[in-house]
Amino acid sequence: MRTGITTEELSYLYPDEKKAIQKYAEIGFDALDYSYDMYAYPGSVYTKENYLEHAKMIKETADKNHIVINQLHAPLYHNRVDKEMTEREKKEEEFLKKMTFRSFEVAQALDCHYIVMHPRKYQHYKTYEEHLALRKYNIQMLKEFIPYAKKYHVQIALENMFVFDAKTHSATDTALRTAEEIVSYIEELGEEYFVACLDTGHANINGIDPSLMVKVLGRHLKVLHVNDNFTHMDQHLVCGLGTIDWDIFVKALQEISFDGVFSLETNGMVTNLDAEACEDCVRFEYQVIKKILKKFGE
Repeated sequence: MRTGITTEELSYLYPDEKKAIQKYAEIGFDALDYSYDMYAYPGSVYTKENYLEHAKMIKETADKNHIVINQLHAPLYHNRVDKEMTEREKKEEEFLKKMTFRSFEVAQALDCHYIVMHPRKYQHYKTYEEHLALRKYNIQMLKEFIPYAKKYHVQIALENMFVFDAKTHSATDTALRTAEEIVSYIEELGEEYFVACLDTGHANINGIDPSLMVKVLGRHLKVLHVNDNFTHMDQHLVCGLGTIDWDIFVKALQEISFDGVFSLETNGMVTNLDAEACEDCVRFEYQVIKKILKKFGE
């Protein structure tokens, strides 16, 4: 099983992406989750006319370092749909949508097959009718991206989500909270264009064993966001620093013959570190997951 990590983690120490990629390869990773969503702001390199040239440069750098870019994250749609958006939020929405469409071109240039996308969310479902309304909204939104997935030969990976109740700070129901709902979306939208992305930390917050989600998702599971937490925050810790049972999780991956990347999304590990300490942290993370996988012959 290949080992991967988001490009975000070393971006603070190495703003030059070429140097960061070289360092990831030197540490031992053989795959990357390209943090395209970090560039979803006005004036970024991916808003310039030569954005594809930049993506091709990233691809060339990855090739030289014998590392693949397995997945990238589309920009996040932050605004909820259960309340009226302001004019500022509507403009932000238009920009993020444009950047999401552009991510398909970037993915093709990177030879990256999967783009991770989030659904839109309510704060929580109050009625069954709201559940159906949000599903209808998300299905219609996701269908807009199918022509791009088809044109650029990319599959969209739907990620499991969570929402905290504003008063109790406990996890409550929301779109794509369960593996069963993710499968139902994929079946309705078409599995030639849609697959599943399992975020282990999101599952843990929801009180769902991620290994059980693996078994339900089965052949639809192509992308992982591997991270740990203590259920009450989306902490993005490395395996073993939270409450997830990683031995059971890896066994579940083997049971479904998962042949993708054991890809870390652990930016929470470096958020409060000095830039110089980031590399030490990433080296530690790599050693942690290699030891976990080694126990199972991976």
